[in-house]
Amino acid sequence: MNILVIGAGPAGLMFSSQIKKLNPDWHINIIEKNNQDESVGWGVVLPGRAPHHPANPLSYLSNHESLDAQYIEEFKLTHHNDSALTKTGVTLCGAERKSMVHELRQLCIGLGISIEYEKPASKLVDLQCNKYDLVVVSNGINHTSTYYKEALKPKVEFGKNRYMWYGTTKKFDEMNLIFKTKAKGIFVAHCYKYSSNMSTFVVECSEETYINSGLDEMSTQNAEAFIASVFEEELDGQTVISPKGLKWRNFMTLSHEQAYSDNIVLLGDALQSGHFSIGHGTTMAVVGAQMLVKSVYDHSDNIATALEDFNQNVMPVMQLFDQHASTSRLWFESVEDRMHLSTPELAQSFATRRNQLPPLPPALGQALEKALARGEK
Repeated sequence: MNILVIGAGPAGLMFSSQIKKLNPDWHINIIEKNNQDESVGWGVVLPGRAPHHPANPLSYLSNHESLDAQYIEEFKLTHHNDSALTKTGVTLCGAERKSMVHELRQLCIGLGISIEYEKPASKLVDLQCNKYDLVVVSNGINHTSTYYKEALKPKVEFGKNRYMWYGTTKKFDEMNLIFKTKAKGIFVAHCYKYSSNMSTFVVECSEETYINSGLDEMSTQNAEAFIASVFEEELDGQTVISPKGLKWRNFMTLSHEQAYSDNIVLLGDALQSGHFSIGHGTTMAVVGAQMLVKSVYDHSDNIATALEDFNQNVMPVMQLFDQHASTSRLWFESVEDRMHLSTPELAQSFATRRNQLPPLPPALGQALEKALARGEK
């Protein structure tokens, strides 16, 4: 089989490496619009401990210990300069996104998969679909105009809050959620360690707060200094660092009614994105990739059957993910209504914000267990 994968991020890399292991004679080519040194972001949250958790991409790397991943089992919410500390109930893993992507790419290369960089695919003709049995689109959420076919046109919704994905040398040992009420408005930080000396520090605020604080007119350096001053106490006076090329933005939720059209299939954020406040983005990439692997492996003699099988199985999971992520996003967009609550009350409101929905982790676990039960060939 001849397969083209668009996007050398976690979803495309996981699919490519796992299907290649099952079918070493298949030809897989990955194309990536950026150069090989470009990788957006700081740390990401993954489930469980490598190499034991199948939804953690580090579990598929023989050298996972070299990534300096950090394991987290406590959650800390800070409000009114008071903190509530609880157990997460599960082990979480903070990992540097750049090094994780690099090692997944090395895994693919070691399996004989080619990766071509600085090769964007912006039009249907770029895919050369007639040359490939399968085209996997896993190029992230920044491609709202690159859906190739009308059947794959996404539904796009922008959140009301502005956010920025910072990094910091301040090490946060717990999963932290920090609410700061200032004269200009309310700022919320989501932060956690992802290496021995770095943490992710995502900050969000309402559009009104963004304008009132002057962030809309600040340079990158001035915005970093301002945010560091807002969270000076929690940061112990340390700075925040902006990733290259990223600016304050509104979160974009990208959704689809179906996962494929003809021999083109969507994967990862290109299929369904979800708000960072539930921390499942990379997990969904792994689960979706393994589900596609199973469908293609089990029905390799008929791609149309394989993609319909994938669609039937993956869409209910993605829709549940979307419901959880959107509910969480809306909770943060209305957080001003809860600032009068005590710290324990706010922590309770946060913990129960998605309780009306069917739980997501069991659904992901069941989907992944089914995906890993490959049919006998």
